[in-house]
Amino acid sequence: MRVNKFAASAIAVAACGSVAVGVAGPSLAAVNAPDPDMSVVLPATEPKSAAAVHQQLDAVGQLGEALTLVSRIGKEAQSRTPDTGALKEMQQRLRSSADRLTDSLRQQSPPSSGRPAVAPPDDVRDLLKKLHKAIGKLIDAAAKRDSAGVRSAITEALAVVKDLLAKLPLAEDGSTLPAPLPL
Repeated sequence: MRVNKFAASAIAVAACGSVAVGVAGPSLAAVNAPDPDMSVVLPATEPKSAAAVHQQLDAVGQLGEALTLVSRIGKEAQSRTPDTGALKEMQQRLRSSADRLTDSLRQQSPPSSGRPAVAPPDDVRDLLKKLHKAIGKLIDAAAKRDSAGVRSAITEALAVVKDLLAKLPLAEDGSTLPAPLPL
């Protein structure tokens, strides 16, 4: 059997190529393979029900309204001539907002289980009571035009707000917010 130069060259290239792939193949295949130590396994997450998402959004909205009212009360109390009527009206709105926040934090049980709703943590209720007391002190100090008392009450209210933000279960899994928020 006669082999021409072209066929001989093709056979030599194929033999060399197969030897090269045989030697370098495993290392080339490992280049794009994921490192077993670096792989991340995400936990299986169940899609949240529409009611759970609505409940979480409602809690965030009520918290935002309460924080806005605390800010407005503090600013009005620091003004040259604080309007005590407006302060008391905002205090009432803050109370109703805090009540709605407490209601929105109640976890609704699935209808099939028949469990009653779980009340929000006692820490949150206690902090909301402390916030009401601090706002009451703030309004009293503003009515008396006691600037030192106003500053002290504002500092106390902001400390309670910071603690409240750390305790509220607003994350997806019902835990508190992951990072402390600067106030």
